[in-house]
Amino acid sequence: MREETSVLIIEDEELWAKSLSDNLNDFGFTISGVASDFESAIRELNKADYDIVLLDIHIDGKESGIELGRMVRNLYRKPFIFITASYDSQTAQTAVASQPSAYLTKPVHPASLFATIQAAIHNFTETASPVSSQQADEQPSFFVKQGEKYKKLFWKDVVCLRSEKNYTGLLNAEDSNTYFIRSTLPKTLRYLVPHSLQQNFIQINRSEAVQLSFINELIKDEVRTPYGQFIVTESNLKELKERLHIIG
Repeated sequence: MREETSVLIIEDEELWAKSLSDNLNDFGFTISGVASDFESAIRELNKADYDIVLLDIHIDGKESGIELGRMVRNLYRKPFIFITASYDSQTAQTAVASQPSAYLTKPVHPASLFATIQAAIHNFTETASPVSSQQADEQPSFFVKQGEKYKKLFWKDVVCLRSEKNYTGLLNAEDSNTYFIRSTLPKTLRYLVPHSLQQNFIQINRSEAVQLSFINELIKDEVRTPYGQFIVTESNLKELKERLHIIG
């Protein structure tokens, strides 16, 4: 079953809230609710079924976003990520004391948003140390939700990325299972695969990309790996041969 992570957005600027919602929807996250001030945030926190909170550090209302952050962690026992356009030193010191799971600075890059949310949810159960968006973006691993738990996968173990309508299926060499994330294949290759590993993958046809290190043979229009065979279209064959350093 494909499980989706649910996110509560607390943001007082409508345009930023919509931008976050659009990016989250593109990556398959469910929006459990949107609040624009302290009072509406409390209502959403009390009624919403969510996995993580995105929280504007300067939320409008009687109390600050920092106070809401303390409540999210200590009362509601959920991870939260501070989002802000800028920090001053006093705000930063106070924010650290509220123990956010991570920080993101506006404008938020979609890949950083995706990676930071996943890392923050996982690390919430492991440590209280914040994870920066840069650290999360550089990690060669990711998490897929399975029921009530998150399974850690490594990009180096992904044999193939396969388009499945609005999802991408990832064939994992470690257990030979296919895991699904709600993201199109082009978006997965461009935004979700870490930048340092993008050259390891090559698209071989309209719906599939293979990690080069798993290719053992190329026979006519077919590549073979220990985990299956994949058809290469004529338009992709020349680049594949170049990337495989075929001589002769």
